[in-house]
Amino acid sequence: MPARNKPKKARTEAPSTSKIVASPKPISNSTTDAQTKKEKGIWGIGADGVNPCYIECVPTEILDIMIKLLITNQTPNQSGRGLQIDRTVHAGFTSAPVDKVAHHRLRSVCRNWAKAIDETLREVHFDGNRAPGPMFRWDENMLEEEIRVSALIDDNVDEIIPDEVRRTRLDLERIPAGVPINLTLIKPRYDADPEPKSSSRPGAGLMRPGVTNMVNSVDKRDIASLTIYDDCDSAWVQHLLDDEGEEPDQLWHDEDLAEAIAIMKNFHDVYQKMCARQPQPPKACRTRRQIRRQVALAKEEDEKVWKKLHTLRLMFSGRFSTDTIFAQLSPLKFPALRCAELHLSRDDPLHLWVLPYSQITHLTLGSHTSNFILLSMLKLARLSLESLSVRLLSEYEGWSGKYERQEPCIDFPKLQVLRVYRKTTHKKFEQFLDALECPNLRTFDITAEISGNGSLTPAARFIKRSGCALRELYIDTEDRRSLSDSTALETLMRGHSDALEVLHLVSGLLPFDWLDDLTAPHLRELDFLCFGINDRNLDPYSGKTPKPEARDFALHLFRWIQNWATGGGLDTQDYKSRHSQLAVRFCAAPHDGYYEFYDDCRTDYLDAVSPPRAIESIQNELVGAGIKAEVEWWVNRWDVSAYNAERLSEQEKVEAKQ
Repeated sequence: MPARNKPKKARTEAPSTSKIVASPKPISNSTTDAQTKKEKGIWGIGADGVNPCYIECVPTEILDIMIKLLITNQTPNQSGRGLQIDRTVHAGFTSAPVDKVAHHRLRSVCRNWAKAIDETLREVHFDGNRAPGPMFRWDENMLEEEIRVSALIDDNVDEIIPDEVRRTRLDLERIPAGVPINLTLIKPRYDADPEPKSSSRPGAGLMRPGVTNMVNSVDKRDIASLTIYDDCDSAWVQHLLDDEGEEPDQLWHDEDLAEAIAIMKNFHDVYQKMCARQPQPPKACRTRRQIRRQVALAKEEDEKVWKKLHTLRLMFSGRFSTDTIFAQLSPLKFPALRCAELHLSRDDPLHLWVLPYSQITHLTLGSHTSNFILLSMLKLARLSLESLSVRLLSEYEGWSGKYERQEPCIDFPKLQVLRVYRKTTHKKFEQFLDALECPNLRTFDITAEISGNGSLTPAARFIKRSGCALRELYIDTEDRRSLSDSTALETLMRGHSDALEVLHLVSGLLPFDWLDDLTAPHLRELDFLCFGINDRNLDPYSGKTPKPEARDFALHLFRWIQNWATGGGLDTQDYKSRHSQLAVRFCAAPHDGYYEFYDDCRTDYLDAVSPPRAIESIQNELVGAGIKAEVEWWVNRWDVSAYNAERLSEQEKVEAKQ
């Protein structure tokens, strides 16, 4: 440490003016070997083993925040060009949650950082696309049972272990015992046939060499969250979570209502038996051998318990499982499970996954099952659920039974977040919402990908019946136009205006009279994506009265924001704070450009242009007043020149008037 940093001695007498003080010697700029050794001893050695590291003393709490910000791949939370946000699906199913390059660079800073990262970084990600498996050729003389369609064990001891498997196992082994781990497995199995992929044929679903041993190398009692995406069936995951299982009494395809009722009776029997199962008290032992055996059995049972697993996310997109067993995730083996997300392929039966519903607070279910089975399962979780996401996909093609719900509404007393993704008939969607009642709902998110026309009407009826006060409202009804939707939106705005804080609307051009009913004193976020730009090449006016379009909606919206920010002319402290409170985003696209806007294969169809002059002018006024206002304008590529010419003519007319 330099001499100037040494503490000064306390002065015991007044300084004498008679003493001769020697002139200070010049300090050399070069550092001596002793100082360097002392400095290295204080700060530690960097990754190169020579130079000192001055950043190793960063507190662990700050280091943990830095690691998460730099290593975790953040996902956007709003719609943008070529991106559609689906809040009912975990982002880890589609993109890697961990940036492994950034992870490696941070670990190479110094030894202390490497140790701290191993202790604090809980995200471990395996990407099966980087771990190729061995191939084989199909032989007609081979029996079907000779090919493991669902390989549940990792017995490929003679195969070459891919580097991705080795790296992921090393990441797991670096984490100290007892530290919670967030494990993500993307495509742990592979299709061994070199022919074009088809997961419905024999040979699909072989384990990648070393993956099962890699997963078993970590104590399952330390896994806090488990995310698995597999483009094969669910057999291996069922075996991983529940190696006992229970055979059903019958097949499961709910082709008619009578069969669906029998299926759910079997399901309830398994569920009640699972929840009623209690740990047996230890028997009194007399000999040491009996005591040792009892201790060994207790330890073996304890190793099967997923003590820290609070989040389980599963998605399967391949063939249906050939193992017709109930996968039972009992409260005894999964005592900490609170969040469950389950997405099944078309032929996978939802009811075979028996979850500890009474303790789950966040639930996501996506399948092609009927409303009868879905609602019967939700009844079990109604008292504990705080967040529910449901993906209503198309039903089985063989479904012939008509389910007319006659039971009373299911009450969810704690539910605050409801997200519904609709890709099914309007009747099934309406039937599902009519069966729910959520008095404490705060966030409602509805996405209608197919036949979105009229989706808001049953939603408004459900909200009114629940008697809740919404704070966040997300609506995506594709590019449909419906007067009933406009009326329903007007009803929602009138009933929830006082509590509303966030409003996202993605749709075609709706009549915008409902803005007059929106007071929203607590509003902090507005996000509109309007598919309402008329194609000028088609001459939409044709000599008739021009119809409203996205430009008219934007002008009406921005004038409303101006009035909202000033409080209608009232000069109070509450209204003065609104300028910095609100963030606005308005995006416009052609009225038929829904798929062109979102589809990555059609990015050449649309071009970004400057917004119309009137909208640009009022946007500048809002920004000057302190409001965060963003505007995007997208038109068809073949329409850009016509749009720019019209915009230029508008500017010339304004300048001529001035």
